[in-house]
Amino acid sequence: MIITILHSSADFHAVAYNEKKVSEGLAELIEVKNFDSLLPQDYNAANLRNYLIEYTARNENIVNGQFHVAISCKGHEYTHDQLLDIVHRYLKEMGYADEGQPLLVYAHHDTDNNHIHIITSRIAPDGHKINHNHEKRRSRTITERIMAEYTGQQQSPDIQKIATDALGYRYTSKSQFCAILESQGFDCKDDDDKAVVHIYRNGDELGTIQTQLIMQHALKDNRPNDQRRRQLKAILKKYRNLSANKEELAAAMKKKFGISLVSFGQKDSPYGYALVDHKIKTVFKGSEFVSIRELLQFEDTATRFAKIEQTIDGILKDNPTATTRDINLLLHRQFGTRIHHGTVSWNDETISLSPFVQDQLHRNNRVAMGLSPEPIKITHLPQEQSKEEHHHNITPPYGGGAGGEASHGSNREYEVGHGMNASGIDDEQSQRAKWRR
Repeated sequence: MIITILHSSADFHAVAYNEKKVSEGLAELIEVKNFDSLLPQDYNAANLRNYLIEYTARNENIVNGQFHVAISCKGHEYTHDQLLDIVHRYLKEMGYADEGQPLLVYAHHDTDNNHIHIITSRIAPDGHKINHNHEKRRSRTITERIMAEYTGQQQSPDIQKIATDALGYRYTSKSQFCAILESQGFDCKDDDDKAVVHIYRNGDELGTIQTQLIMQHALKDNRPNDQRRRQLKAILKKYRNLSANKEELAAAMKKKFGISLVSFGQKDSPYGYALVDHKIKTVFKGSEFVSIRELLQFEDTATRFAKIEQTIDGILKDNPTATTRDINLLLHRQFGTRIHHGTVSWNDETISLSPFVQDQLHRNNRVAMGLSPEPIKITHLPQEQSKEEHHHNITPPYGGGAGGEASHGSNREYEVGHGMNASGIDDEQSQRAKWRR
């Protein structure tokens, strides 16, 4: 049994998605509750969405009011009626079952596994926002409890298998062993009286493992070779520079490379960290690559935007005919962002490029597509430079003469690792495909 909280939204797009499935004969609406102003013949995507949007508007502080959940089982282990019963138990424990709470439940028939979708609002009937703190953690705990009651079987993981798998990693200390478990969603705690480590998940103790057994499998030394050290150091620095905080950095490392970063000490002021490479089942001391102090030197948003703008200006100075696509390839590689409709976003904030840069890029894009260039709007020129200087900047051919040579040399400073082979750090071809228009 799997219960997954899906993306929220302001326009309740999940209604349109499920109604489309209904129109295709791949799903059916099996329950509608508290849509009092609508008659059954009015149940369509537009009316249901509008009702939920108007209902949610009673709390003006909430933007993304959609609560969308999918519940699925293996094959036909449970009927849709049984899944519906589980839905009601789940919603009650999650706080979405007060009288008057609107609810849509769709049963899907488009896969081999029975599954249903739930759509409701994050706003309670009295207008307050329903508690969403630690939402996914609470959802997992509630799911386990419901299934234990529903089936009479405890859904806890096999602690022996978990410990055995962790013992198969290469590590040098008890703290590194615990880092393996923590990277997999468990918590470890020493016993005050016994030489054992207690293992928890979501606050519930799953079992213990003897410290002696942990140390029997520990290695005396486990250092990366020079090539691996240089590679991981470059990766860590690159994705630190692309991230706004340590949570973003950890997520990027896990997703792209299967590497978990586990901090030691206080959450806001760790004294060290371990690097858990799940692909080769090895734990490294983080300081072998980048010190914890250097690793956590994230730039503030203002500094990052200033560097992005300086980079764009530098590229256009070296290559006056560079297109938005040309610049985006470099911006993504160095900053993890791109130009979109004259704006650049980072860390959930957005700035607009200067009107002059927007005009120049618009002109360059048209020329690259074989269209006649539109005249640059001279009124947008920066004050510190003359019109003649800017006019001169856009006349040399792309890559020609001294301008082309300067471009070739200057662009290296925008590459990852300052000349390092970027293919060893990220898949550049996939990025090109991603930004291709």
